[in-house]
Amino acid sequence: MTGEAKQGHRYRHGGVDVIALENGKVIKVAKIEPGSPWLGRRYTAYSAWLEPLPMKYFHGEVPR
Repeated sequence: MTGEAKQGHRYRHGGVDVIALENGKVIKVAKIEPGSPWLGRRYTAYSAWLEPLPMKYFHGEVPR
């Protein structure tokens, strides 16, 4: 991904789905645990490492 990640958006990082907890180029993300109401492990990632994923809020589109 080029540019900055957006808080609340879904991304894939190393085969794992994550959600951005901040805006920016170096951000905190949390692992999305399927079937769990809680977010998983939190860690720091570069936005360049993240692949944007489609989101229901955007009608299945990848947000820009």
